[in-house]
Amino acid sequence: MVERLERDGFVVIEGALDPGEVRRLTSSVDRVWRTEASDGSALHRLAFVPLDAAFLDLVDHPAALPVVTALLGWNIYLYHCHLDVHPRIRGSCAPAWRWHQDGGRQNVDLASPRPRLSIKVAYFLTDVQRAEDGAMLLIPGSHNRDVLERPPDGSVRPSGSEPLLVRAGTAVVMDRRLWHARGDNLSGPTRKVLFYAYTYRWIQPRDDLALSERDVAGLEPLRRQLLGEATSATGRWMPTDADVPLRSRAFG
Repeated sequence: MVERLERDGFVVIEGALDPGEVRRLTSSVDRVWRTEASDGSALHRLAFVPLDAAFLDLVDHPAALPVVTALLGWNIYLYHCHLDVHPRIRGSCAPAWRWHQDGGRQNVDLASPRPRLSIKVAYFLTDVQRAEDGAMLLIPGSHNRDVLERPPDGSVRPSGSEPLLVRAGTAVVMDRRLWHARGDNLSGPTRKVLFYAYTYRWIQPRDDLALSERDVAGLEPLRRQLLGEATSATGRWMPTDADVPLRSRAFG
């Protein structure tokens, strides 16, 4: 699995979530969607993890975390997350160029070739069986390219791109440098995906989870690490066992 990710920039884990987990998470997503997009429009919600206990359960999910640690090691945490809901688009929709690498300023400030630095896990809660269902588009192996040129004819589909077709319960683990884009949902059911991005603990968070000491006090040590807790600022650079329980935890 790690070898495939190193080669292609991503790996698909089918059945990462069982049907019960999918139902519970979908219910939680629907509650957030009703609250924050009452008109039923699309939703891109950052820092969503504290909104429901079901979302917290994916922070250290055993289906994907071992792949993340195999690539980044144990001195990591969740620095970014977003909840995406995309209903079917009604009416016409002009094709849009959405191709990007994750990382924001990392792709501007760092010299080429750029390092990996982070890994993202996408948990799909709905089937995406056709490109028209809002499938993510990606270019296998493109994580080793710092530049992606738009085709001369202005197409939004670069050479080598392909839709990512998955079933509900699938997890997709991605190198942040993989060139990818969201497709438009022109015909499918409402697409619901949860994204969890991990990086080294000495990198600043992208999202403010707004978790208080009380919020994390009752959580297990591993989960506290992955939510950004540290004994001190120095503990993120030279961590103690209290800072990184992930170091001694074994994954099957």
